[in-house]
Amino acid sequence: MAVSITTVLAGVNAHVAEVEASADADTSATIPHGLSAAPDFVALVPLQAAARTSDWIATTIDGTNIVVEKTTGAGSGAAGAQLRVVASLPHSIVR
Repeated sequence: MAVSITTVLAGVNAHVAEVEASADADTSATIPHGLSAAPDFVALVPLQAAARTSDWIATTIDGTNIVVEKTTGAGSGAAGAQLRVVASLPHSIVR
């Protein structure tokens, strides 16, 4: 049982990752974003129906990580990449 994170884009001003839960009981993922500051914009984008059987929320957003958690809805695990997390820096601190 685990949650895997696949980085899609590791840019200077933005980070995009996909989250995949291997079982319904896998409920938390920590995404290291490498932006050196807390992102101003974070979007949780469902990629398939399995992402909608549980509620995904971002519980922590800081200068190094984004932590997302979900409930344990039936069918919310072992379904491939379910959630895309998009984070970007505020315009005022774009490098």
